[in-house]
Amino acid sequence: MKLEKEKVEKLVEVLKKKGAVEEKPPENVSYRLRKGNGILMVYDTGSIVYSGRERERLKEEVIEEILKLEEIPRIGCDEAGKGEFFGPLVVSCICADRECLRELLKLEVKDSKKIPKERIPEIAEKIKRSCKGTVRVLKPEKYNEEYRRFGNVNRLLENIYMDLIGKLLKRCSPRKVVIDKFSPNVEKIVRKAFPEINVEAKPCGEDDVVVAAASIVAKNERLRVMSELSKELGFALPEGNVKNREILSKIPKEMRSKFVKEHFKIGE
Repeated sequence: MKLEKEKVEKLVEVLKKKGAVEEKPPENVSYRLRKGNGILMVYDTGSIVYSGRERERLKEEVIEEILKLEEIPRIGCDEAGKGEFFGPLVVSCICADRECLRELLKLEVKDSKKIPKERIPEIAEKIKRSCKGTVRVLKPEKYNEEYRRFGNVNRLLENIYMDLIGKLLKRCSPRKVVIDKFSPNVEKIVRKAFPEINVEAKPCGEDDVVVAAASIVAKNERLRVMSELSKELGFALPEGNVKNREILSKIPKEMRSKFVKEHFKIGE
């Protein structure tokens, strides 16, 4: 998990009042605290790591303190597949209340790009069991149709985000909405649509644990659809833009709109 600097300072202060002893931190570590037989290290990046025989007990204590510092309920949104030539665009929004956020912190949820592909489905299912959320999957054929309508992928994404956030607002009452910043205008556009809510578009938004959870759910749906499309083709479509031209040459031209984002230059 990662914490902003201000929250790190508050957390350290509380833990020291509760008996944690500050020790000399190693390189690239801001704080090293020992409490009983548990050790907590806070890296300069804000990442928290536990060790020692009582690390799980310390982790539970830290999670409860972090919950007191967080703005909840809050919505986090992210996408998967925006920059991928093959396969769908998926957008996910998660609304985290106290119990949801507690589970995300226990799972040590992080950006889906930092999680092995094999673990994504398991973590995504745990997130969906603990948290409210909504997902939009645009398979390539539908994506191409919507792209022609909006003429720009950022305009398309802004529209999807507003729709998903609007749907979630009927199921939860967030104090804040956090979005991974994919365009310079998204914060202003979403704030205008929902003026009653604090909206923040963050570069590297996945540092927020709720946005990271949304990224995992989106990635899981993308992997599921990629598997379906691969079965339909009879060979595996890759994650990442690997050998795009070579793979494209194997797909008949009249079928390509079902598998690729046509506005990508390689698809011309």
